[in-house]
Amino acid sequence: MSIRISLLPLLALLPFAACTDNEAGLDGPGASAVTESTTPVVRPASLDGGGPLATPVALPAPIQSEPLDPLSPPPAAEGIAIGEPAPIPAAAPGPARTGQLGTTVASLGSPTSPGLWLQTALVSEPGRGRIEYNGQTVEVELRPSGGEPGSGSQISLEAMRALGAPLTGLPELTVYGF
Repeated sequence: MSIRISLLPLLALLPFAACTDNEAGLDGPGASAVTESTTPVVRPASLDGGGPLATPVALPAPIQSEPLDPLSPPPAAEGIAIGEPAPIPAAAPGPARTGQLGTTVASLGSPTSPGLWLQTALVSEPGRGRIEYNGQTVEVELRPSGGEPGSGSQISLEAMRALGAPLTGLPELTVYGF
């Protein structure tokens, strides 16, 4: 029968082996409890006794925090009461474009952005509309692209599929606003 000794627990005690009982925080010989010290220990700069003493280092104050309750509302932002909606900046009123807005050539937009949408320069603010391709019509969210008129558009993957348009193609769409 062989005896197997694990060195890992012994290695954990090495930092304390070089210290005296007082420096290691032990109360006496053979004590097993280690106490934490929150004040830094002042040690001499040189061991011959002739050098200056090292100055104590100020420790930062411990952070006192309580765990968050997942059922409580989030903390309020400055100037906004809890339960009060955040103020929404007023949009500049503009005429809503309805009817046929024009035609655009569309490429596939970000496939990670879900929903039925068309990002186009034919609108200047978000709204509802419909697009037409080869006799198929789909209602979509019209999003402004910020580009120059005629600069092309981007269409969602779901809208491309609903229209039956080729995913790798550049379909020419007719855009209508509501």
